[in-house]
Amino acid sequence: MNSNVVVLMISVGLSASVAGAAPDAGAKARGSYNFYSHSSHNSFSSARSHVEGYQGYLHDTHGVAVPAHTPTATAVPAASVSVVRPATPAPQVVSSTPTVVDHHAEIATHGSVDTEVARDASDALGDDIERIQRHVKRMRAHAEELEDTEALSILADIEKNLGIARRGHADLHEHHAEEKIAPKTAMALAQKVNDALRAAHADHDKLMKRLHETDDSDSK
Repeated sequence: MNSNVVVLMISVGLSASVAGAAPDAGAKARGSYNFYSHSSHNSFSSARSHVEGYQGYLHDTHGVAVPAHTPTATAVPAASVSVVRPATPAPQVVSSTPTVVDHHAEIATHGSVDTEVARDASDALGDDIERIQRHVKRMRAHAEELEDTEALSILADIEKNLGIARRGHADLHEHHAEEKIAPKTAMALAQKVNDALRAAHADHDKLMKRLHETDDSDSK
């Protein structure tokens, strides 16, 4: 057999074996990790856009002011903060009765929110939050594979704030199910969701920055 033919056959065989080699488990985990981090980043942007778009609608249509951003305490979800009970009797008695919102007065002043707009906004926002949680769950699974403790710590904070956002969205969705929707109440509930999403998104951006820095160092 011609020596050139033998060399060619060996070269083709080596090329086929290299091309057919499966990536190692670490590479697959890193690839999936990067994919879901970018997907969740896009979903965060979509969620923030939907909630802020709805708040803009409430402001433009009903004249309701957009509340100032309130930082969300990751370690203590807003829903769990209720009444502080001191160890010793206090001179002033603080009522534990929740503030009663007069929706009829709100609607008389600002009008009732269009139910179709409200429910479309709520549905879109709910889909976004569910998608983010699904992507973050996959990220956590891959971070566990990679034994990336720093990423797992950041992901835990993200998941806590997503939990707050999801509970806030449930409250907003419940208000939207009422016969008449009060715009100031809808705005306040939407802001709670927005604050939690903002906090989770900021932590996610830290994680994205860390991933880019890791990718850059690996490529050098």
